[in-house]
Amino acid sequence: MSTTPNQQPSATLWTGRPWILPSAVARTILIFVLATVVVWLEFTFGAALPAIFGVPIWTLTLLLFLVVWLVSLIPLLLLRSSNRYMLRRGSIEVKTGIASTKNFVLSTSGFSDLEVTQSVIGRIVNSGDITIHTQSDRTATMKMVKDPNRVASQIRETMGHPIVRIEGEPPR
Repeated sequence: MSTTPNQQPSATLWTGRPWILPSAVARTILIFVLATVVVWLEFTFGAALPAIFGVPIWTLTLLLFLVVWLVSLIPLLLLRSSNRYMLRRGSIEVKTGIASTKNFVLSTSGFSDLEVTQSVIGRIVNSGDITIHTQSDRTATMKMVKDPNRVASQIRETMGHPIVRIEGEPPR
């Protein structure tokens, strides 16, 4: 097959990574509210001002909540850095992993079914998971996709059309 400079058989139509912002904001708000309530209770019951190693207990409480917040963000950051999704004209690719990676490439001929899963919160923030099933009973899940219905529509449109190539003509 000959290609002209304008043709890009493997042109990327969409790329994405897990959209962790809504979860990170929710965790931040939860930690902030809990820290505020605990510090308020410490002051209410007179337990905030005694010091341990010269540091007031309310300060140690805030430091503890800061550490809990940072630790709660680690799984989200690992998820974002370890997953990448690419939709091309004739295939979809799901890459996972950091140290060792796994590539799941699905061509048009192997595409079987597509499932979009959104929780109530996911519908509010327009985020969800897309699960792709193959004819060989394998699945690939794209987690925390921003605007999953739009992306699923793009996948269906792209994967629903078989690639037909005629010598000397661009792919259809």
